[in-house]
Amino acid sequence: MNQKIIAWAVVLLLAVQLVMAIGIRPAKTTLISENGHDYSETFWIVNNEGREFAVDIYVDGEMSEYVTLTEKTLSFRSDDEAKVVEFEVHLPENIPPGISTANIVVEEKLTGAGSNVISSKIVLKHKIIVEGPYPDKYIKAKLNFHEQSNTIKFVSEVENLGKLDINQIKTTFYVNDKEQKQQILETETTTLQKKENKLLSAEVSRDVFELGEFEVSAVTKYDDQQVEVIQKLLVGRPEVDITYFDKYFIADKINQYAMELLNKWNQKVENVYVDVAIKKDDQKIDQFRTKSVDIEGEMVKRINDYFDARGKTEGKYVFEMVVNFWNSYRMEQKTFEVELLTDEEFKDVSSGNMNAALVGNAAGSGGNGTLWVIIGALLGILALAGIYIGYRYTHKKEFE
Repeated sequence: MNQKIIAWAVVLLLAVQLVMAIGIRPAKTTLISENGHDYSETFWIVNNEGREFAVDIYVDGEMSEYVTLTEKTLSFRSDDEAKVVEFEVHLPENIPPGISTANIVVEEKLTGAGSNVISSKIVLKHKIIVEGPYPDKYIKAKLNFHEQSNTIKFVSEVENLGKLDINQIKTTFYVNDKEQKQQILETETTTLQKKENKLLSAEVSRDVFELGEFEVSAVTKYDDQQVEVIQKLLVGRPEVDITYFDKYFIADKINQYAMELLNKWNQKVENVYVDVAIKKDDQKIDQFRTKSVDIEGEMVKRINDYFDARGKTEGKYVFEMVVNFWNSYRMEQKTFEVELLTDEEFKDVSSGNMNAALVGNAAGSGGNGTLWVIIGALLGILALAGIYIGYRYTHKKEFE
């Protein structure tokens, strides 16, 4: 572990040194499409520490297909202070309104690195920002949620980026509640001046939702146009609860156990497992981890596995359990009291539990017992009557 920490520290140190050693000037180029569609631009790669290195140069990003590079590789000597990178941008006729981007990536080449050599390389980016023209009426909309104790506020943030004022603007929120009934919430209708930003909001009771994820559609209508933003609303936090664990086991043996996990979230939860610490007299004596399972939304999953009680004597134990899932969530600790018994004691407890269950079932169904007897008797009478009628029909001459 210490060797790994040292190795990562060396890599980080090398990365910091490389960042200081190479620079890009300027860091970005901004192009306004209304000023034209064809551009010839440059930036500089700076050799800050006067060392020898080589770089690959390439383009990525949504507008990368419109960027052309003059050079795709460059080599630096120790006496090269800087070198220029030339590129051209040829924009299409129809550019989406707002900001579009591309990146010219400068990536250092690694040379002479063997299997036992810790090495790192620097990757820098020169950002190309293309500002597309906005129409006369155009808004940018964002969707946010503010969960309070009893209500949830839906907030539509709208900004007028067009060339004209907007006379009427309103947002309508659509979301299905815990019963899959659509909730429709509307904000007030207002105006929006050029370059103005406003928050349009509506509230709904938190009780209409359960724990989980809910898809919200925010439709903002402004004058004769509209824009839709779809975003997930998260109510509460994902939660998985342990609802059952066996109470009795046989001491000094490997026992099969059953555990039930309830997913209270309305979506599937993956990679669910439980860390178990075993204590006796407040001292931790053992630990284990259950196997991993996936649990569908609002469903129960049973885990059947084995608990190794070899070397453990009879008596009462405390099992401290923590549920983990999604490789990032960890529930609060839950405690179960468990008792290890001898074989005979375990048989007595098991048969006692079974007899109790049978008695309980009988008691629970006792009110309906008489009814079932009556129904059975009536069915028997009907069967006998059917047999008699059939016999009379097949031997009708004998009865005439």
